Amino acid sequence: MIKLVRIDHRLMHGQVMFSWTKAEGIERIIVIDTATAEDDFKRMSLKLAKPQDMKVSLFSVDQAIELIPKIKKLKENTMLIFGNVTETYKFIKAFGAVPEINYGGILDRPGAKRFSNAIYLTDDEVEKSRELANMGITLYMQQVPTSNKDILNDKL
Repeated sequence: MIKLVRIDHRLMHGQVMFSWTKAEGIERIIVIDTATAEDDFKRMSLKLAKPQDMKVSLFSVDQAIELIPKIKKLKENTMLIFGNVTETYKFIKAFGAVPEINYGGILDRPGAKRFSNAIYLTDDEVEKSRELANMGITLYMQQVPTSNKDILNDKL
């Protein structure tokens, strides 16, 4: 069962591994990030970062789309982590709407507009986010579970 969908350019790190997994009772993490899936060093680093008692899988977005039937059947409380809006959008369009998407950390880049201290979106990412919102998905900015949820839908 998908409990949390998060976009965070850092993928797995302290906030994810400790606060979010405990707050949501996460038993499995699926990282969907093509750049990481295709880079041996990044893959190895991700494996080293995971706690021993946590199931972690890493897929490119295309691999994850092929695995949607299996992902939908998972019984464990599962967290999907994406490294960027574009791959989140591509996966969710294939997967179908989820109730909400947590925007946790998206780097500032040339042409990106600031939406919070940790969220910067390009025009293309704003458009993709609008399309996700139009699917009935609540998009919210929240770095850790104890901070306030800031709804992104109305700011796009």
